Amino acid sequence: MLEYWFKERMTLVDFRRGPLGPLFDGLAARLKEKGYSHSRGYEILSKGCLFNSFLIDQGITRSKEIDRTHFKAFIDNYSSSYNDKIKLRGRLKHIMSYLVDEGVLKPLEANPIPARYCWALSPYLLYLRDDCQFMERTIDDARNVVGKFLDGLGEKAVRKSMRVLRAEDIDTYVKQHLRYSPDNLKRLRSNLRGFLRFCAQKRYITRDLSGMIPSIPSYRLARLPKGMDDTDLQRIINVIPKETAVGTRDSAIMLLMIAYGVRGKSVAVLLLEDIDWPRSTIRIRACKGGKEVVLPLLVPVGEAILSYLHLRHESTFRELFLSVRAPHFPLGNAEIYSTVSKYMTKAGVKIPKSGSSTLRHAWAIRALAKDSSMKAIADVLGHRCLNTTFIYAKADLKMLRQVVMPWPEGR
Repeated sequence: MLEYWFKERMTLVDFRRGPLGPLFDGLAARLKEKGYSHSRGYEILSKGCLFNSFLIDQGITRSKEIDRTHFKAFIDNYSSSYNDKIKLRGRLKHIMSYLVDEGVLKPLEANPIPARYCWALSPYLLYLRDDCQFMERTIDDARNVVGKFLDGLGEKAVRKSMRVLRAEDIDTYVKQHLRYSPDNLKRLRSNLRGFLRFCAQKRYITRDLSGMIPSIPSYRLARLPKGMDDTDLQRIINVIPKETAVGTRDSAIMLLMIAYGVRGKSVAVLLLEDIDWPRSTIRIRACKGGKEVVLPLLVPVGEAILSYLHLRHESTFRELFLSVRAPHFPLGNAEIYSTVSKYMTKAGVKIPKSGSSTLRHAWAIRALAKDSSMKAIADVLGHRCLNTTFIYAKADLKMLRQVVMPWPEGR
């Protein structure tokens, strides 16, 4: 299978020597099967051949002798800068993954929970996963926050001492946390309150101490939504390189978000069948407790999506937007956010939070400026409750100017 990527006889001979020699054909077949471009696969395998030569120089003769320290030493020796290390590590991860599947390398184990408090944290994480159906990212966040809290308790985190945990212990930890990281109070509050309530229910502690975590004042409609001028939106569209496969996909994503004000998550979960071409409609699935909406498919958006579909890689995934590079997985919310931020930065649009929510706010503010009703805006945005949409009323400067009272003159 190496012959698919390389033609020179001497190059093939070079690949098939050393400890990785017998494994390269299998790796080459995997890269081809997953649809990697020729240039990408060529680069990954070339770095693998260079790593194989490094192993030979180190006296490694069998694949069973390879461990992760060899990868680290190779990266350190063949990278002159931090960016070079990141790039080289990205190429070698494909080889490491293949070696794990072949039983050459042991898979990395997750950091074990310390024994002194695994009796409390492990059941709590299982409760979040099975009973609450939380996402893995949320569970990892709880692991980190609650783990640091239990670490801070020290010997008090053992089963016997936890039963008599005092309010003063909670207060001391929270004050110390505020001193070093006041911006993370909301994250601390939600995770610790949930954990302490769980501990009280399981009788790990004698009483519910979740009330000791201070509340954070939050006022409804307190923040003004951030939008953008039409000129800024046009600049963002103009900087997208539409002649490339990535640019064609990103152009469709950006036009979709600008035209309908949809969330990044809604774009990520959009399926091929959500677009009804005969009826010229598009279905936006419900997110964050909102409601599903079916909207007319605007001509510019439809044309942009069609252009992308002509270049979209054939896949069993039904999600509309896939990564251009193999293995062509569906884009997630994080990738959508990064796409929006990238083109905002490239266009020189400077906004405190340059993400997908900014495009959503910009759409709502533009709709309000064109005298659209709050009900119509709420319907398009998928808000179940009209009160959620009222925050945009604060951005309706035209209406505010009509009700402003004159400033009293000094007497």
